[in-house]
Amino acid sequence: MPSILILFAHPALEKSRVHRRLLRSLPDLPGLTLNDLYEHYPDYNVDVRREQELLLAHEIIVFQHPFYWYSVPPLLKQWQDLVLEHGWAYGSKGTALRGKQTLHVISTGGSTFCISLPRTFT
Repeated sequence: MPSILILFAHPALEKSRVHRRLLRSLPDLPGLTLNDLYEHYPDYNVDVRREQELLLAHEIIVFQHPFYWYSVPPLLKQWQDLVLEHGWAYGSKGTALRGKQTLHVISTGGSTFCISLPRTFT
């Protein structure tokens, strides 16, 4: 079974029926890691090396978050800007994520949510 990293970012989890329910339904499986960014980094001081090591250690990366002002929540944006750096995640020498699959689980603040089809980094 492939290893799965769920990058979870919700700034107000206590207000989210959808994400609380999704988190409660996660199976207890070996190789499944939940990385709650707001729990780990309440001060927004992202540990880039820790996050990159988590990405390298997993084959499937799931971004789970609410659709937030036409984008992602602020901590996830901070995470993207710092962790997915040039020369590591992209650029001519940025091949660290090559071959990894990504999925997105996004809520829209209503009674529905969206799950994307898998995409592979190239």
